Amino acid sequence: MDERIYKIALSLLQGIGISNTKTLAAYVGGCEAVFTKTEKEIAKLSEIGLGKVKKFNRAAAIERAKQEVAFMDENGVQLHYYQDANYPSSLKFCEDGPIVFFSLGNVQFKKQNIAIVGTRKISPYGKKMTQDLVRDLAPRDVQIISGLAHGIDKEAHEAALENELSTVAVLGHGLELIYPAAHKSLAAKMLVKGGLITEFLSYTPGDPSNFPKRNRIVAGLADATVVIESAITGGSLITANLALGYNRDVFAVPGNVDRPFSAGCNHLIRSQKAHLITCASDMNDVMGWEEVDEEEGAVQEDLFDSFVFEEQEIISSLKKAKVGLPIDELALEVNLSSSELSLHLMNLEMKGKVESFGGKSYRLI
Repeated sequence: MDERIYKIALSLLQGIGISNTKTLAAYVGGCEAVFTKTEKEIAKLSEIGLGKVKKFNRAAAIERAKQEVAFMDENGVQLHYYQDANYPSSLKFCEDGPIVFFSLGNVQFKKQNIAIVGTRKISPYGKKMTQDLVRDLAPRDVQIISGLAHGIDKEAHEAALENELSTVAVLGHGLELIYPAAHKSLAAKMLVKGGLITEFLSYTPGDPSNFPKRNRIVAGLADATVVIESAITGGSLITANLALGYNRDVFAVPGNVDRPFSAGCNHLIRSQKAHLITCASDMNDVMGWEEVDEEEGAVQEDLFDSFVFEEQEIISSLKKAKVGLPIDELALEVNLSSSELSLHLMNLEMKGKVESFGGKSYRLI
């Protein structure tokens, strides 16, 4: 059977949640084993009660997954499974990162990803700040992540395309649908340089409950999240708080105290949850960026300037090895515990310096 079927079906198991499902697959020997072993074998290996295992409804999950694979093949959709090489490293370190998600277009995740989110009721001020920020980020060739909604989202995607940056929309529904429908032409342009992603199967409607789930992927994909105009409650603040929970940087654009859609940004800044940002250069120190050389139009970068000592040691060891190292050998080389090494490797992956291969081995990019 097509391996994609097992991977998608794993995401459809009922009753134990994302984190426990990943643990289950690890205990029983992989996603295929979840569907080929008996219920008693799964219960014994995973220490999940037999009653819960019986409620997985594995046969229905396989049948729905087969339908999804047919949709993918017909529409050129790519699958991203949490243990595969094409699954972004930034999401791998999110406990609730989706087991699978789907992409359409020219999506790539090795760039530095900046999420830009905010109100649907954008003001001229919010529009200008979004356009200026994306324009000033353009020399760094970042990728702009947002949600294709009206307002700030739309402005961020359009500004990215205008400045020849890749941009990705995270959707709260299946890939056969574009919501809002008014953004179909924008979505089509994004497929050329960027694209669309979703964890929802085809023909899943855009129910309101889907969008908070979508926001965790926006936050998880991004190295930093920027909030431009937001009410004191709503999706943008959900995304910002999720980003904080993933130990990512959050920035907020301040606004007039008497404007309701500046209240959320001002609150984030006042409560020290977000760095105040008025332009792209405000991100330099926090993100460890070098100043842009305007004459050259490029970032002048010293090899080790943005890496702590332990990360420098890891880079040096991998450089000497040339072909990469298993994680246990690398731990001995740099004299770090497994937990310390994993943390630094995660940071280096997010900085686009190393990548995992062959299970638990790492090499320089």
